Amino acid sequence: MKKFMILFMSLFIWTQGVNAEFGCAEAETFMSDIGKKVIDLLTDKSISDHERADQFRDILETKFNVKAIGKFVLGRYWKQASPEERERFLNLFKETTVASYATRFKEYTSERFEILGSRPEPDGGITVFTQIIRPNASPITIDWKIFEKNNEIRIYDVILAGISMGITQRSEYASVIQKGGGGIETINFALEKKLAPKK
Repeated sequence: MKKFMILFMSLFIWTQGVNAEFGCAEAETFMSDIGKKVIDLLTDKSISDHERADQFRDILETKFNVKAIGKFVLGRYWKQASPEERERFLNLFKETTVASYATRFKEYTSERFEILGSRPEPDGGITVFTQIIRPNASPITIDWKIFEKNNEIRIYDVILAGISMGITQRSEYASVIQKGGGGIETINFALEKKLAPKK
């Protein structure tokens, strides 16, 4: 269950200035499409690891606000970083996410993604309630916080059992940076090391 929860992780970010004047039906359709794509990746054993990674990367780039996610995860260190350091971090952040989770899709076989409903939020976003149905196991409930900005719908938060995975990751990254001297290059080096081929 833990691996499956991590697989669907995203990150909570500050949403000031985001325009989300769209309806629950549109948000549910958006999530239904993502769910189908992810389940297809989970169950399709005919594609290679490389193809699976490419498709997962496409989902991250087109359905999640990766830049805003990265800003939140870095917290105050984002402001301290140069444009080059930020760009490097966002690329490493995305690629380590792809590398960490894309190959795990092979472990799953007949899961189903279901939309349970949705709710408009006071801040203009919409929360879509979903669950992953697994054979011989309890369902996994996942709540998705969605906003629309500049006519683009993106995921800004994923809540698993009431906990934002992004907040947890922000804490972990801050710990790595602090132990390494307080600079963004510390986390960039750590992420780069994760991507290095195993010897």
